[in-house]
Amino acid sequence: MSFPKGVLLLKEAAIKFVHFDNILNHAKKARDGHLTGYVEVKYPESIEYLFFRDGDTVTAAQRTENRFEECPMEKVIEKAKKAHYGTVNIHQIGEDLLDMILSIFMEEPIFAGKDAEEIDMESLFERLNKLNFQGFLALKKGEDYSFVKFQNGKPDLIYPTNKKKQKIDLSSLISLLCKEKGILINGYKGIEQKKQANPALIELYLKFLNSMIESFTRIVGSSIVRKTLLPAHENASRTSELLENFIIKDDLSIRYTPFIATDKEITEGFTLWIDQFSDAIFVVLGRKTDEIIYNCIKDYRFALKSAGFFENSKLSRLDI
Repeated sequence: MSFPKGVLLLKEAAIKFVHFDNILNHAKKARDGHLTGYVEVKYPESIEYLFFRDGDTVTAAQRTENRFEECPMEKVIEKAKKAHYGTVNIHQIGEDLLDMILSIFMEEPIFAGKDAEEIDMESLFERLNKLNFQGFLALKKGEDYSFVKFQNGKPDLIYPTNKKKQKIDLSSLISLLCKEKGILINGYKGIEQKKQANPALIELYLKFLNSMIESFTRIVGSSIVRKTLLPAHENASRTSELLENFIIKDDLSIRYTPFIATDKEITEGFTLWIDQFSDAIFVVLGRKTDEIIYNCIKDYRFALKSAGFFENSKLSRLDI
């Protein structure tokens, strides 16, 4: 699969020689600005992508055979760190092009898979003009994508596969579509895409929750902690389905399967879980509960504030 050309920062590097943590850190610290673009990892059985906006990871995708779909960033990162076979490319692209690439697997198209040889182009473009279409067309030929961005219902810029963007008008676009064979046309509004939560946010909440579990276990024992933690998780999962990805083991350690969610969804889910766990423990320990939680939370208070945890949590009463 090929996308329109950007700046190739790393070409066909053997994955066993690539340090993925360095890539993630460099994306934030590059001298010429934070990376906006994507890391492409080619395996024998698939191609996986990790997308960046201004140095931050925003989402990930996987392509196997004819399927191209969003997948958890953590899964892509961990696989790349452990892989012995594969190659890595890093592409720097413009933010507008990044938005269009993300749309093809994150947004429902307004129409999809229209064969350029079979459609009435004049009717199509007349309709887009009347609608004052502000989105884009994704032109797919084989495994290659090109994009045509519209302004006020008319084609404005084209991003050809492996070439730089250029201006285009309606007659030139129709001529291109008539000349090239085997093009499938897909239309998108180009709506703003949601950013996947960084795996570090999940780890933050797990560290805080584990600290609470360890502290309460020392005081009331693992049996009471289990009898409060498990129902709290079950009750919170009824409201926040993402919590179903977390499993509490017999030793009270918590494991999870990578999943797709936003920062807000992660924070809302853990707020429910932690609040319900705190309420249940409060029945046993009373006001001493707050003292213990306060000591657990001190190391994470700034990160939790930044994540918006205290905006909705009952633990805002601690006035940290």
